[in-house]
Amino acid sequence: MANALLLALALLAQDGQASTQSPNAPPSDEYGYVAWCYGALGGYASLYDQVMPEVTRIEKAFPGPDGVEASLKTYPELRAQAQKDMKAFASAITAAEKASPRPISEYGGAQVKRGAAIWQGAGSIDKARLAQMWMSWSPPGDCEKRAKALEMKSSILGRALNYNAVSATSQAPVTAQSAPEQSPAPAPAPKAPPSRRRRRPRLSARPRRPSPLRRLPSRRLPQPSRRPSPPRRSSSIRPTPRPAPAA
Repeated sequence: MANALLLALALLAQDGQASTQSPNAPPSDEYGYVAWCYGALGGYASLYDQVMPEVTRIEKAFPGPDGVEASLKTYPELRAQAQKDMKAFASAITAAEKASPRPISEYGGAQVKRGAAIWQGAGSIDKARLAQMWMSWSPPGDCEKRAKALEMKSSILGRALNYNAVSATSQAPVTAQSAPEQSPAPAPAPKAPPSRRRRRPRLSARPRRPSPLRRLPSRRLPQPSRRPSPPRRSSSIRPTPRPAPAA
């Protein structure tokens, strides 16, 4: 465990860039990289109280040109700077999560733990060796640059979505030895069933009965008025009697 810690710390401080040879090396994407930086810097800051007694002993045994007090004064400043950088990293991580059209906080939380893992085994390593490595360690130089670029892109192109209700920074380990468990993602709300339109029952086609004829009241037509017939005239000519035939 101690050898793994020393190897990880040695590989992650080459020319201010994170090495890809370590099993806990950061990912290549900006969001995951910044989350990794957040975890690594958080592990560094959490070891302050543990290593400072040995750091003080080393500084007194090997004082610098400016004296012991001047050398010891830089370490609280380094811790304050680390806490300030972590706030900037957290702001960039949160902005990226709000701008993402899909949930990414779970992935970010895994990268935070991966960054903090470079300090695993700090409790079992020799105090003097741990103090020396802690005094000479610094985060990769492009952590701050990538965090600024990530936040700027997210602010310009982002949309306020609710896919990442829990930020990756809230899943960051409190100390280098332990990390809080990730809370499960909330279950999606059940969708309402589609409304169905009620169909009207079809009426069976029946032949229509003819309506009964309405009888109108009979009306009597007026009869034409009769003129009185003229009186018959008596003829004065009488018929001539015919003679009887001879026997």
